[in-house]
Amino acid sequence: MWVTFHWKDALDIIIVAVLFYAFLLLLRRAHSRVLVNGISMLLVLYAVARYLNLYLASILFQAVFAFFAVMLAVIFQRELRSFFEWLSIWGRLSRARQESPSDRVADQIIDTLTQLARRKIGALIVFPGRQGIDALVQGGVALDGQVSTPLLLSLFDPSSPGHDGAVIVDADRVRKFSVHLPLAERFEHYGTLGTRHRAALGLAERSDALVVAVSEERGTISVASGGELHTFAQSGGLKDDISSVLKGHFQQHPDRPWHWFLTQNLRDKATAALLTLLFWAIFVGSQGSGVITRPYEVPVEFQFLPQGYAVSEMSRETVAVTLSGRNQDFNLLDPEALRVVIRLPGGVGGHLRIRLEESMISRPASLSVVKFTPRYLEFTIQKQG
Repeated sequence: MWVTFHWKDALDIIIVAVLFYAFLLLLRRAHSRVLVNGISMLLVLYAVARYLNLYLASILFQAVFAFFAVMLAVIFQRELRSFFEWLSIWGRLSRARQESPSDRVADQIIDTLTQLARRKIGALIVFPGRQGIDALVQGGVALDGQVSTPLLLSLFDPSSPGHDGAVIVDADRVRKFSVHLPLAERFEHYGTLGTRHRAALGLAERSDALVVAVSEERGTISVASGGELHTFAQSGGLKDDISSVLKGHFQQHPDRPWHWFLTQNLRDKATAALLTLLFWAIFVGSQGSGVITRPYEVPVEFQFLPQGYAVSEMSRETVAVTLSGRNQDFNLLDPEALRVVIRLPGGVGGHLRIRLEESMISRPASLSVVKFTPRYLEFTIQKQG
């Protein structure tokens, strides 16, 4: 079946793809593979039911989706809040990334990391990105101290009560310490790395933060960013490697405000695009996009009727209207909303004969009027009582 592609189809696909993309990000934040697999299976079965016109199954799935929408909103309140916080940054794409730390601060952090790695003292340092992470982390003690090597070493000292938690560094300030990060769910292929690295990856999977982890068993330094965990080799260029990663995380692109949006989460965007095209082919493309016509009996509605007057002795109470459009346009039409609207001139009474015009037929803009009868409508306006 040949399908004509309209500009409205392109807009429709873009909107649905954005919604699918947002939904995939929400599922990834929830980090439940069982949930993702279950919802994916329901979506596939629903698509098959609609494609095969299985009426009972379609009605059942619609009811199930409504139930699951309420259930998910209750269960994943925290994830939803974080998700909408993430959505809010889309309106701020022209803003640069968070302020880059000064060279002094970067040197202090690099010196701290190398000392901790040499002494094999575990550590977690979080550098937030654009997205807020407050809804993703738990606990922590507010500090708001200036970044320095002695301060960081004291916070991660094994005798410190909060040494097992993470430190959040914002520009040149240590905002919090002893913070607990969410754990990554899929961590099997990272071998024997411990809970500290799993926590670093867990936050990097759910946000655009950069997290640096120091292993107390191996004395190695690892960086989690964009859902990936990379461990630096112990070499003479370790300081340069760490410095490059930190500067890259805070690099600004003031002349390319859309660069960040277009280059992040490409896998999720591709999946959303494929799902949208699949659903469009099943629900829209299979129906065809040729122009069809349908007849309707449309009631007449009067506006600006003088106070104390009523309409009587109408020659017709409905108008036979034939509309044309694509099948999907008719699917969105509520026939009860169709009206023939007659706007009465002021100060007019008695018996009237009005010529009906196409502009009087209230309908969606996507549907055109093919014909309508009658062409004239007669009625009487008389004073009540």
